[in-house]
Amino acid sequence: MSSRSERNGKALTCLIIWSVALGGLFAAFVALSPAARAGTCDQVGGVITGTWTVTTTQVCTGIVYSVDGSININSGGSLTLVNGGLSFSKDTAHEGYALNVNAGGELVLDHSIVTTQTDAIKPYLKLAFTVSGAGSHFAMKNGATVKFPGWFNATGATIDITGSRITGFTSTELFGVGVYQDDNDDSPLISWASTTASLYGSRIERIYENASAPSGNATGPVEGNLGLTATSNLFAYDTYIGVDFSNVLGLHNTLQVDGTSNAYLYNVTVDRTEDPVLKSSWQPAYVPQAAGGNVFLLRWLRASVIDSTGFPVSGATIWSTLSPSTTTAQYPDNGLSTTPSARTLSYLGKAASGANAWNRTDANGLATIPLYTDLITTASLPNAESFGNYQLTIAFGATTGPGGVNFDPYPAINADNNTKQVSVSLPVQVRTGPDLTVQPASATMTVLQNQPFTAYALISNQGQTTATAVSVGAYLDGNRASEVARVNGLTVVTSLNQTLNVAGIGALGSHTLELIVDPDNTINEGGAAQESNNFANITLTVQPPPAGFTAILTPSSGQSVVSGNSLGVTGYVRDSGSNGIGGVVLNIELRSGATVLATNSTMSASDGFFIGTITVPQTTQDGSYTIVVTPATTLIQPDTRTISVQRSSSFLFQKVPVLGIEWWLFLVILAAAAAVAIGVSLYWKVYGLGKMVECGECGAFIPEDATTCPKCGVEFERDMAKCSNCQAWIPVDVKQCPECGVEFATGQLEMADYKEKMRLQYDEVIARFKQEASRQLGRSLSETEFQEWWRKQPTFLTFEDWLREEEEMRKMGSKPCPTCGTLNSVTATVCHKCGSLMRDQRPPSGGAVVAGAPARRIQARGPMSPPGPTNAPAPIVQKRVIKKPIEGKEGESSEGQNGENASSDDL
Repeated sequence: MSSRSERNGKALTCLIIWSVALGGLFAAFVALSPAARAGTCDQVGGVITGTWTVTTTQVCTGIVYSVDGSININSGGSLTLVNGGLSFSKDTAHEGYALNVNAGGELVLDHSIVTTQTDAIKPYLKLAFTVSGAGSHFAMKNGATVKFPGWFNATGATIDITGSRITGFTSTELFGVGVYQDDNDDSPLISWASTTASLYGSRIERIYENASAPSGNATGPVEGNLGLTATSNLFAYDTYIGVDFSNVLGLHNTLQVDGTSNAYLYNVTVDRTEDPVLKSSWQPAYVPQAAGGNVFLLRWLRASVIDSTGFPVSGATIWSTLSPSTTTAQYPDNGLSTTPSARTLSYLGKAASGANAWNRTDANGLATIPLYTDLITTASLPNAESFGNYQLTIAFGATTGPGGVNFDPYPAINADNNTKQVSVSLPVQVRTGPDLTVQPASATMTVLQNQPFTAYALISNQGQTTATAVSVGAYLDGNRASEVARVNGLTVVTSLNQTLNVAGIGALGSHTLELIVDPDNTINEGGAAQESNNFANITLTVQPPPAGFTAILTPSSGQSVVSGNSLGVTGYVRDSGSNGIGGVVLNIELRSGATVLATNSTMSASDGFFIGTITVPQTTQDGSYTIVVTPATTLIQPDTRTISVQRSSSFLFQKVPVLGIEWWLFLVILAAAAAVAIGVSLYWKVYGLGKMVECGECGAFIPEDATTCPKCGVEFERDMAKCSNCQAWIPVDVKQCPECGVEFATGQLEMADYKEKMRLQYDEVIARFKQEASRQLGRSLSETEFQEWWRKQPTFLTFEDWLREEEEMRKMGSKPCPTCGTLNSVTATVCHKCGSLMRDQRPPSGGAVVAGAPARRIQARGPMSPPGPTNAPAPIVQKRVIKKPIEGKEGESSEGQNGENASSDDL
């Protein structure tokens, strides 16, 4: 027996071992086998032709398929479209194409679209979209879109729409398509039976409307409505549904529920653009079709709870009761329970109880509470039974506080009607006071003996109250009497990195630098526990500085400086290897022998370079002095530099920058220039230019009393001038020639007036040419067209050439225009009065004005005659007579009166 039992035991042991081994192999095989693929897509191209029946998991990404056929998703089939979609290509010969999600099938649109194409020949835009049968499911999320006219029917289905929309084509999109626009510019007709639909932050837009319905000639349905039948339930949160209060047949859309269906609407808004003017004309947007059908309206309470200081209270509990009753708020989608439904809690991201409870304030003291405010039934139509007054009770520990909220009754269902803000203050302080801590940027530091250094203290405030007037200090070796650095008056909200400039330490070796925030304990941090973290230590190693030397770069040797001025001192500190030594304190002194007259200090930078200033006292006498730069450590040699000091003098004897002359001389020159400028200005202002005459040599206009021409330099007779018209000798002060009777221009002549008047003459001639061009071409010309025409004419003349010829006429003489007789320059190619083309004519000898020639204008700067034809002779400017260097005045006068024999007189 024992032998048999032993054999049985061994057999059982072997069986167990084999079972374990086989189980391990099987587990390894399963673990190492390829994971089942999450889903493939059978449609690899961009076109789906014929009927595509989906019976497996299909995940198609990144393609909007052109569907030339129908799609059926049957039991076991799941079609997920990601960043793509379906675009049905339908025409009047293929109106039967459809999209069907059957029992056990699923369609998911993830940032994808289902639509129909508008660019086909004889397009048919309507699509039948059906979700029906047990277990059928349709989902939209992440901005998905359903966009087509037609039908969206669901039976026994589950519909989930999140952050997406159902819409239709616009009139712009249908322009030129050729379909009846009013029957195709809407979203599909929606009819859901025995269906549960949940909408979160979504939109149902462009519900079917028929503008031709009021005329009685409607094509297609009269009105489109969102219909719920056969125990359907709609749950909508923060969603827009395009129903309205319109009273126009064909344009009024409603949400309809039969006697077995319900709609639970949390902050649902509707189309308010079609509201009638008079409330008496409004039609209800939500319509129960029979007793038992209900539309429940729920709104949001955004509650904020603060303490007596205005600080948010986290963890406060909020309960709502109907006012004036004591009934706790109930939720119809959860069997009138006092706790919202699981669907609502999931949408809010909250729990039924606990730290994340739906009625408990968060870290910011906020809570979003849904409240049931209106019930629409057949008995309440056209309005609702409204009860939007709630009393609030806020509890935080043993402290409670009251509050209240009132929602406007239906039909006030805009977004601001659906959400109310309430703030409740509790008589308690939850805000904690300041709680300061300090930490060093580095726990260890190595510094040089007697050399100041910088330490960094990171100050943090762990409390909820800003700390003000904060101090932080540094103490050597824990000795509070040995304060080596301190900063006061800091403000710490959350954290602050503060620099401390620590004085040099003389003792070599290891030391402890203690950082203390609030060293005087002036800030109430709440108790000993909060005060215990106000300290931190830095381990210091103090080393002797290396041997080295100081070298002054500026000032240069013998440089002069005026007493009372500042002098820049620069240089460097280096070790024996010429490496810069940083952090060395340097004392800068101005000495007279052993006597220190002025002093200052600076510190070398990390590369050893230093820069400082020293001010030479005002009382320093003229002479030679010494600049001495001495390091704080005796291991580094000092350096000296000799300078020269001069007593400061009045600024009048100092040099003007750039000019190099003394200020008194510069001011004298400036005053003289100002006096001259003022004198000249007053002279011109009081006396003006005076009477002007014309130089007989060069034709320049000069003052009447000039003895020489400032332009050509010739000398003039003092009392006699030559008439520019008849060449007779006449006194210079006459206004009319006694020989020929011509009048002279004696008015004020200014170059600006001269040019302006010449411009007027020039523009007058240009106007004549423009009229001629228009006559030749038979039409009016623009300025650009005229300029192009005139540049091609032989009479083309610029204004600058016009002025030049005026000057030449005075210098070289003149010749008459063969057309109008006006005198022009001998070089003129175009008459300055009539614009005629001038033929070659020899100028009269001597360049004088031809006697007896008709006067055409007033000379250069004299007053101009008004434009237009005139027979009156124009006044002439007198010419000054050139003084003859050989013959006497009498001979000159006789010669000038006898004709044009002397060319100098004629000029």
